[in-house]
Amino acid sequence: MQKSNFDRQNGARAGRVDIYAGIHKAVRAFLCDTLTRLARLDLEDPDELSGAVLQVRELLAFCEHHIHNEERFVHPAMEVRQPGSSVDTADDHLHHAQSVAAMLADCATMETQRGAERDAAWRRLQRQLAQFTGDNLLHMDVEETANNAVLHACYMDSELIGLHQQILAAMPPQELAAGLRWILIASSPAERAEVMAGIRADAPPPVFDAMLEMARQVLDARAWDKLAASLSPLRIAA
Repeated sequence: MQKSNFDRQNGARAGRVDIYAGIHKAVRAFLCDTLTRLARLDLEDPDELSGAVLQVRELLAFCEHHIHNEERFVHPAMEVRQPGSSVDTADDHLHHAQSVAAMLADCATMETQRGAERDAAWRRLQRQLAQFTGDNLLHMDVEETANNAVLHACYMDSELIGLHQQILAAMPPQELAAGLRWILIASSPAERAEVMAGIRADAPPPVFDAMLEMARQVLDARAWDKLAASLSPLRIAA
């Protein structure tokens, strides 16, 4: 893919490539949606229970993959040109991993127990996820300010584009699809159009068509109409 089709939206407004922008919008949307779904859960409805627990598990896996990509690619890039610059956010990642383990344990309890034990796990999971959400919102702000300041001071935009392309190339298709789903949900109409136009330019037609169908499924009618209008009518079914 070309110039940060997933993640450059906010950075473009600032005049610099921002490798955090789009994916952090996705993380915020996924966190808040899951927190709300968990809060309104009917524990006595098996379908609601299994669906909510599945979304929590998917969210935590999504966050772990995101952290892994930052530790594998972004932090080393910071350290090689400004040693010590990634220490604070790396420490946060360790705390996040401990929180994830605790929440997964409560997910298992909700799936296997009933009555007071299940209710206690649900209430505990809500508190843990709320704290995890708040911690991540603050953590991402640090990355978007302090970490970006390091990246922008030490790298040209062309190098940051190359770094972002390395991250995308290392992600398995399922992880890419999950990221795109939440980026589309969280982005503005102009940002969605940019993302999809970039995929159409870079990807084989079947891949673009699959991503377009995903967009149709996850967007509401108004948002879909705006996206369809922004893309070529030759490629969009009515």
